[in-house]
Amino acid sequence: MHIGAHISSAGGIHKVFERAEAIGAEAIQIFPSAPQQWKAPVISDDQAQLFRDGLAESAKPAFFHGVYLVNLASPDEALVERSVTSLTQYLDWAGKLGVRGVIFHAGSHLGRGWDGECAAQVSGLMRRALDAAPNDALLVIENNAGQGNCIGATFGEIGEMIRGLKNDPRVAVCLDTCHALAMGYDIVTAKGCDAAMKEFDKEIGLERLVAVHANDSKMPLGGTRDRHENIGDGHIGLDGFATIMRHKAFRDVPFLLEVPGFDGKGPDIENIMRLKAIRAGVGLAAPHFESKERE
Repeated sequence: MHIGAHISSAGGIHKVFERAEAIGAEAIQIFPSAPQQWKAPVISDDQAQLFRDGLAESAKPAFFHGVYLVNLASPDEALVERSVTSLTQYLDWAGKLGVRGVIFHAGSHLGRGWDGECAAQVSGLMRRALDAAPNDALLVIENNAGQGNCIGATFGEIGEMIRGLKNDPRVAVCLDTCHALAMGYDIVTAKGCDAAMKEFDKEIGLERLVAVHANDSKMPLGGTRDRHENIGDGHIGLDGFATIMRHKAFRDVPFLLEVPGFDGKGPDIENIMRLKAIRAGVGLAAPHFESKERE
């Protein structure tokens, strides 16, 4: 189990390895371009070679995160075309750079409902992106917290997307712990975590779980809001992460932090060390850290 984090790629993606080392990250996730814009990644040949060299030297699992604007469930043709183009660009760069895959949010049905036409549209658009970037990079669906009309909150919906792609082996899943708890999956208790992962296996298949977004949650179980918290300071807590990390489904899956950080600047060494301490004691009581009062 690698424990890593989302790492800033400011100044060039080749700089992420040094930043990862500084906080002890064993796996990395990056935005290859601005996450709130449609602008395509601009990576020079020199930067690309430096990244490939750094990736080979570090042997760290690496993922891209897609832009936040992607919405494959929208009825707006211009928006879905931009979404497919963006995912295709990211998949293409992932293949060129040796990145495992592109983690993305599938979007929102905007009130028209998920079943039928919308579900078929989402799978069809994912098919287009995969076909337009014929390499080994994975298209990785992230579960959401159940807010509004967002799709992919349940394992059943994600499984339906994958079945719509005829179980294409290039489609995988990233499980966000904060989102899962907020959606109502009780991953904090051993019984609840086991039940959740059995449902995941039935609807999706555990072999498709390729990454975990390791985030504590400011929202309680079933809160249906996406509010990340530092490890141990939310409603999952240290014991909850110990439960998750000792479950066999997560044994060989990289954990990627997307937490606010104790200085408010994102994933930091303290959050990394908290997960590493839990990893070292998997199967035992979770280590004690002073945590702020639950919200």
